Amino acid sequence: MQSPEAIHSAVCEILRIGALRARAAAWSGDAASSAVEVDHIHNLPDLLRDYSEARLEYYWNCERPAFLAQVGAENAREFQQPWDVLAKLVPEPADVD
Repeated sequence: MQSPEAIHSAVCEILRIGALRARAAAWSGDAASSAVEVDHIHNLPDLLRDYSEARLEYYWNCERPAFLAQVGAENAREFQQPWDVLAKLVPEPADVD
């Protein structure tokens, strides 16, 4: 299933920002930071290619927080706009009784 347009646009922006940040870190000789950036975005093409709400939820609830834990919120401000878009579109977790 193809991703909805708003999700597609936000994820493409996250990929663009992440690639630029990884490139800048690599050119600065900071391989560790470059790896953190790429680790953050490496599954996003699969989210676009084979969209599912489960993949979106996994990015939002697992990969994004793991990235934030590594870089800190202050160092991730560039992602805020596309994250704000996704925040409105991530499905609410199902209630388990």
